[in-house]
Amino acid sequence: MAAPVRARTWRETLHLLFGAPLSAVGLLFVGLAAYAVLASVTVVGLVLLAGVVTASRGMGVLERVRARRLLALDLPPAAPRARRHSGAVGRVRNALADPTGWRCLLHALVAVPVGVVQAYLVGLWWLLSLGTLSYPLWSWLMPLRDGHRADEIRIGGWHWYPDAWPYPLVVCAVGLVGVLLAPWLVAGLANLDRVRLQALLAGSTARQRAQLSERRRTRAVEQSGTHLRRIERDLHDGVQARMVALAIELGRARDDIAHGLGSQEVAERVTAAHEQAKQALVELRELARGIYPAVLNDLGLDGAVPLLTARCPVRVSTDIDVPQRPVGAVEATAYFCVAELLTNIAKHSGATTASVRVRRRADRLLIEVADDGQDGATVVTGGGLDGVISRVDSVDGTVSVSSPPGGPTAIRMELPCEL
Repeated sequence: MAAPVRARTWRETLHLLFGAPLSAVGLLFVGLAAYAVLASVTVVGLVLLAGVVTASRGMGVLERVRARRLLALDLPPAAPRARRHSGAVGRVRNALADPTGWRCLLHALVAVPVGVVQAYLVGLWWLLSLGTLSYPLWSWLMPLRDGHRADEIRIGGWHWYPDAWPYPLVVCAVGLVGVLLAPWLVAGLANLDRVRLQALLAGSTARQRAQLSERRRTRAVEQSGTHLRRIERDLHDGVQARMVALAIELGRARDDIAHGLGSQEVAERVTAAHEQAKQALVELRELARGIYPAVLNDLGLDGAVPLLTARCPVRVSTDIDVPQRPVGAVEATAYFCVAELLTNIAKHSGATTASVRVRRRADRLLIEVADDGQDGATVVTGGGLDGVISRVDSVDGTVSVSSPPGGPTAIRMELPCEL
């Protein structure tokens, strides 16, 4: 009995009524798409079709918001469009090869008749039911015609005037039945709409997971390539140069001995070579630490993170509670992300103090790096924070950045302890 006044019933009613104006938007998309298909033999037609497919994603976003707010249906967000090609022509090809955009356009096509029919049925049912239910309240406002305020109704051999007593109560009873049945009609149409929305907008979960894995794999390969190029550059510019200088100094010492020069000159040459060898060892150790630090392998995050903070020129407090070590890939990701964030704090934040908190909670590793700097943290393509996000994303983790103007900045990462 309480169904007609429940909030869910009226939310679903609003959802179905909103289908009519959205159908007009869908009709616009369908019309433009049809025109673009007919004109697709030209470049302009292909560009227009690509634009319509891309814009259809916007209708998908609007429908997801409507479903979440009014139907309590949480549809997964649309997968980002793959960018396999670059340039103006590449953007058109990417749009035309976007399955999510085409699925949203198909949704717009289906929404045109479905939305209009649903809105018409629900609106008319509620209007007639509430109108007949309240008939005794407003029937007296109608003008008199031949002594009656309503036309005569004939059903077979039975004829009667709705305003003649007790027929107003009969009309009211019919309206009450309509009001009580309306929630069933609304719920049925809303459930059909849920099925339609899930089929057209949710897409294939397996396909979305495959696309997500492909993007992560691509970013991981790109990141590995960048890392290898950095190692090669460091070897070429650093250690190799030291080894060349070492070879030169030892060659000069050998020549001095062969020419019978004094021990003082030879000792100077050997001393210089010794210094070059020590510098080469230092640079090799730094390079090895960048590949995979030995302290992380030996002591885990409990021992490796304090060493990172000790090398940071900013005063950093640590709070680490990792009773059980995560898998190696996650541990290395956490270490290098903390190292990159501390480097960013030292270079760009202008902070005087910072903190690093690492916690393991069940199957998640929680990391927070914060500072009191006033320069906000922004994600720039190819920048340090973008690299952190790429690292975390490669192990199916999440990153949240809180950096209001004027500070402070807090970057929180959540990593799975098992891959």
